[in-house]
Amino acid sequence: MQVLHQGGGAGSVTSTLHLSIGLARAGLQVRFVCPPNSEAELLARNSGLEVHPLSLEPRRTGANAARLATLLERNPVALINSQSARDRAALTRLALTGRLRVPFVATRRQMPRTFFVTNWLTSRLAARMVAVSRAVGEALVRRGTPRSKLAIIPNGLVTDRVDVPVSEKALEAWRRRIGWEPERHTVGIVSRPKDQAVVLQALELVRIPVTLVLAGVDPNSELGKLAGRAPSRHRVVCIPFDTQVRPLYDLLELVLLPSRSEGLSQALLEAMALGKPVIASAATGNLEVVTDGVDGRLVAPLNPVAWAGAIEKLLGDNRTASKLGAAALVTARERFSLARTIDLTISLYRSVLGA
Repeated sequence: MQVLHQGGGAGSVTSTLHLSIGLARAGLQVRFVCPPNSEAELLARNSGLEVHPLSLEPRRTGANAARLATLLERNPVALINSQSARDRAALTRLALTGRLRVPFVATRRQMPRTFFVTNWLTSRLAARMVAVSRAVGEALVRRGTPRSKLAIIPNGLVTDRVDVPVSEKALEAWRRRIGWEPERHTVGIVSRPKDQAVVLQALELVRIPVTLVLAGVDPNSELGKLAGRAPSRHRVVCIPFDTQVRPLYDLLELVLLPSRSEGLSQALLEAMALGKPVIASAATGNLEVVTDGVDGRLVAPLNPVAWAGAIEKLLGDNRTASKLGAAALVTARERFSLARTIDLTISLYRSVLGA
């Protein structure tokens, strides 16, 4: 059973959903638990998964544990894999009180922010703790996870999201949406609010006029208001969260990821898989995806001067940008294949059940 309290939007939802689909196609019987009437439920049903809608409420660990216990009684499984925070807390409560009769695995897809005691307790009750990058794994160890319980299984690239045809109609719609101009460089960040402010600060130092697209940012948010104060030689376009961003990538010359808190970013993998030159913060999981100067650029996370320099360098050097983009495509598709993630996950489940 895969359990996810989130219903859509985040890269962690995409990763969990497509991992579950892959496990089912590999022959495992997968029961997929997610919020009712959510994007995750719709996509899971359309993919043929056995779906069990279940609401897990914030700050209701006891009630959430009871709901999961009832679900497990009615739909027995051999192993349960927590994929997000509320289900992890609920399963920890069930295990602590002796009401969980099967092993559970806790997957951490983001840099952990839980207290030491909370993580320590979950780590001792879970059969294994899965981290999607070494950075996440080391952070878990610092918060009390024994190395003997830790497994590193990177996110896999979801090619179903990138290897799709883009119609001229869809492309034109996005041109209008962002005010695309053929004579102006277009760069973008496809992410919910995560340190985009450093790139906005860097625009003060970028002399080449650009259109910066912030996909996943509400124009009326504080970040959106900050974007409105960019130098007049630049244009900044804020686009509220939209799951259908595939055509946008075709309009971007550079894809940026300034976040310092990535476990292992699906958005970064998708951009690289499309052969886009990327610039990412030299932090956390980004360090395990991008090799600076080989398949992208890594920049000091909160240094606007460094970000401005990297952006100008690649915009002014098509040969280097093309070389990095071509190498990025190979990295994303070969090193981070979803098939490898599925194989590693099956091996982990077998080792847990065998033990």
